[in-house]
Amino acid sequence: MDYDLARIDYILCGITYPETLKVLPNPGQKTQQKFAVGDKNGVLQCLSIKDEEPIIQFKTLPGKCILGNDLVLCSGRTVTFYRDLREMYSYDCEDRVLDIAAFSAPNSTRVRLLALITNEEAVIIENAELLARTHINSGPSRLIVPPTHRSAEVCVIYGAADGSIGLIQYETELSSRCLVEGGGLGSVVCLGWYFSVSGAHLAVGRHDGSVQLYLVDLENINEKPRLKFTYFCGEPVTSVSGGRVGTERSELMVSTFSGRVFALRSQRLIAGGTSLNNITADILASRRNKLELEVARLEKQTAIEREKYQRNTRSLLGGLSTPPLLDIQYELTGAMLNGWQEVVITAGVPLDMLFIYCDKELEIQTDSAAVLSTCLPQEGKPENLATVRCQAGTRRTWLQMRSGTNSVVEMAEATHVFVYVLPASAPRVARLIKLMLPALPQYCQHADPECDDDRVWSELRVTGGFSVAEMTSWLSEALPGEMPRPAASIEFARSHYLLKTILICSYQRGTATFKSDNISTIAILKDVLSNCSVKRSIRVDISCEVPQVSCAMSFEKLKDDFVSEYRMKKEYILKGAIGNRRAVVFRLV
Repeated sequence: MDYDLARIDYILCGITYPETLKVLPNPGQKTQQKFAVGDKNGVLQCLSIKDEEPIIQFKTLPGKCILGNDLVLCSGRTVTFYRDLREMYSYDCEDRVLDIAAFSAPNSTRVRLLALITNEEAVIIENAELLARTHINSGPSRLIVPPTHRSAEVCVIYGAADGSIGLIQYETELSSRCLVEGGGLGSVVCLGWYFSVSGAHLAVGRHDGSVQLYLVDLENINEKPRLKFTYFCGEPVTSVSGGRVGTERSELMVSTFSGRVFALRSQRLIAGGTSLNNITADILASRRNKLELEVARLEKQTAIEREKYQRNTRSLLGGLSTPPLLDIQYELTGAMLNGWQEVVITAGVPLDMLFIYCDKELEIQTDSAAVLSTCLPQEGKPENLATVRCQAGTRRTWLQMRSGTNSVVEMAEATHVFVYVLPASAPRVARLIKLMLPALPQYCQHADPECDDDRVWSELRVTGGFSVAEMTSWLSEALPGEMPRPAASIEFARSHYLLKTILICSYQRGTATFKSDNISTIAILKDVLSNCSVKRSIRVDISCEVPQVSCAMSFEKLKDDFVSEYRMKKEYILKGAIGNRRAVVFRLV
């Protein structure tokens, strides 16, 4: 953590999404580079920096020209490969594709693809065929290829939803290993490379607004990266890329969700660099005049729009005033050890308040920088109403929610929560976010449906006139996270975060089978599916098969878990006591 990088802002564009900023290759070693950024409005612009001022090279809407012979497109769960603008093949994955990288196949002109999928899997695709697959519990979401890799060597570094960083390699089989544990860090949104005199660094942009630099040994990519620098910008980071843009020295380009593009550059270059010393008084005066003209133009445009709005409100003719849609991202995670589910809300403008409504009992926690107020429910009604007031300038906040009921009947259906997000701007508008807390929130980890553990399985069978899409919709009220995309037949498995029990779901049109080594899971899932079928007026037949030794085995497993946790606690207390004794002896000596 000994780097002296500091922030210098360049431009402000529209809302950006992950990996939408790239530093373009330079023609020479010491030539300043240009960078390109695309925003949600469809505007693509290329810029350079001269005398600390951005210069637009071009700014246009996307067109139809494609450079290069090979093109890989990912749409939903479909991967399509083009060569010379002709479609070569298409492959349908089991779930939505998150990221992809292309490699050349050994001794062949074919292209080998490594794709990350939503169900926490990595797959190798070649010529529309699945070569290999592996399951990664951390949930990888982004990948990047090491800069010194050989073209036929399948090797990538991934960033995961739990904040961890790992390595995926393919030789005879596809394997993965974790290099950096998550440790409560924000989910990885983007990855990039940054080169300096110290060596090659892996740049990591996270959803919690942190930018980190890890020193990587490219000669030994399996070695654990070393954290060297961390910077917090207060909003999700969407892109990171190293290059020479503002000066001939290396800097790290960063873009955020709200459209801010800035660089992390050495403080010596900012405070006393030669580039700043060479700026003459005429250039500074010209820059000031340009800024004054821009401010005057914006003030005039604002006054015209305000007068137009007031004139329309005083008019006797009917009219419609439509405020722009608020750019808001939100993500609901599965429940962890204590049963809380967390939703992270990010806005492109500062937030003022959140209004939360639920027609059931609901426990709520929020960021310590916000003020939470709850209203007492009316007599005989379990509904919940709460408000969250944010600090000035807040663009990102989080809520933790947990169902407050212990009734098995009410646990058999999802809890619907309505969150009204109000920005700190005028006129007063709100954006409605609809959340659904599932009945089994702790089944948030994906698992292998073909696990051959020594477990005692209870089975639930459902038959009736339902479709695959309807059964997927019903399961979304029981399980957290994204469900698999509808197909002819679907099979997936989930693992309980705390108990490590397994739920295996296998269904097709008219038939569904669910297996679990947790009887309570089978009972709750049975009630959820029954309630959903009644709401849709679909007749179903439900049958259960529970082995006689299931209860005994479940209690035996719980006993083993409690004994293991008890021993770990005793060892922790003993180590603390030994450490304190050593400290006392040291002081006495």
